[in-house]
Amino acid sequence: MNIALVKLDKLKGLEKFYKKLFKIIRVINRTYYIPDTNEKIKNKLILKLKSDGIDYAITEKEIDLDYPKLDGKHLLKCAIPEILNYCFKLLNKNAELEEIYVLAENYTKENIKIIETLTEKIKVVNVVTTHLKQFQELEKKLERRDIYITVSSNKRKALKNAELIINLDSKNFNGFNVNKSSIIVNCNNEFNLNKDFEGICIEKINVDIKKIMRIFAENENMDRQELFEAELLKTSQYDEARYILEKSKMQVTGVVGKRGVINLKEFEKVQKIFLK
Repeated sequence: MNIALVKLDKLKGLEKFYKKLFKIIRVINRTYYIPDTNEKIKNKLILKLKSDGIDYAITEKEIDLDYPKLDGKHLLKCAIPEILNYCFKLLNKNAELEEIYVLAENYTKENIKIIETLTEKIKVVNVVTTHLKQFQELEKKLERRDIYITVSSNKRKALKNAELIINLDSKNFNGFNVNKSSIIVNCNNEFNLNKDFEGICIEKINVDIKKIMRIFAENENMDRQELFEAELLKTSQYDEARYILEKSKMQVTGVVGKRGVINLKEFEKVQKIFLK
């Protein structure tokens, strides 16, 4: 994945006039410097980013660019353990004593690593999938290491009583009978909720990164959360991304749904339902 930074070039006098006149864009190590933010220069920049194979652009705050931005999903996926702690704390529960459900369709290295990581943080991990045989193999492999998960494809019962669901890659609930008051951490942009769903669906998170990172110091006028996600995307290994995240002393400060920040009252509503 190719991610570029876009900055205003710090120019003065004739040099600024010259580069603005000829719409000159400097590129150094995937950082694109533009002389101005007028539409002609931005349009030229967009064409150059596309021709250079740039997938996402992180811009300085004063640059409004119509180009794909990081959507927060990779950060969300890397921070699942921290999100669970955040949610269970609002529900007045201890994550280490709780049960979660992981909805997974693809038997990938990343999904396997996520499931393994969750077994270290949560008491009971239930994997729900339509690809039963593959994940049953994972269940057996983990059992040989004294790590225990349950795997189910039962559409009528598997998610019926689930309080907290991690959706790794499913596009919908595939006919599963789902608890409509559950909390869902959704890692898939293509996921569609059931129309009768009344619970919480977390699409993104807000975070505070305690550690001062070099990328922040070098790009003070850019969004820290976008820069942090870009750092996580530099590695294709989930373990390495988790290492970066843990070393950063990142804290989840809020969770976000399709309609904005999810407030405490919504968690209190879910809590009351599950206390009945």
